[in-house]
Amino acid sequence: MRVQMIIALVAGLVLVAVPLYLWRRPEPGERVDPAPAPHDSAMGLVSDGGSPYVPLVDASATQTTVKLSPFKVLKCQDPGPGKTVPERCDHVTFFEDALARAIRENGLCAPTVQKGLSVTFVMDLDFRKQKLKVFHGQSSSVAKTKTKELLRCVERALPTPDWETIPHQHSHYVVSVSATYPPSNLF
Repeated sequence: MRVQMIIALVAGLVLVAVPLYLWRRPEPGERVDPAPAPHDSAMGLVSDGGSPYVPLVDASATQTTVKLSPFKVLKCQDPGPGKTVPERCDHVTFFEDALARAIRENGLCAPTVQKGLSVTFVMDLDFRKQKLKVFHGQSSSVAKTKTKELLRCVERALPTPDWETIPHQHSHYVVSVSATYPPSNLF
């Protein structure tokens, strides 16, 4: 009778422990550190030493003084039932740098307003489907209909990614950044 109880206890423990382990198992050992590159000559981007995820573009290459907030990963996801909290998500610096450059270089596409405006850009990255989508975020100070041309300009300025060579830890990301444009009379 004792042997049967011990076997039942071990079986019950295995039935509980294995699904819990699979649900919250450790990440694969082949992780890429989310450290930014100090200089990316192909894109002409430089990262400041203080905040590693706020890409800076050479001011002489742009005609406007668009200010960008730090990039924020809203969601990262892998196939399966588990969820990753946004604070544990890595940054995909290739896309963040490319979006920052596209936003800064296309400031003239922004709608004309006299007191300046703030536009939130949301980038949806799907590495499995190899798709990139940029859209208007909810916390923008101008209506979605007024930023259609700006979004088109920014999307056209993004480089074609080589999905296989871009370091990332997850298969799907949603990233946002806010751009503050000066009043139109300064352009």
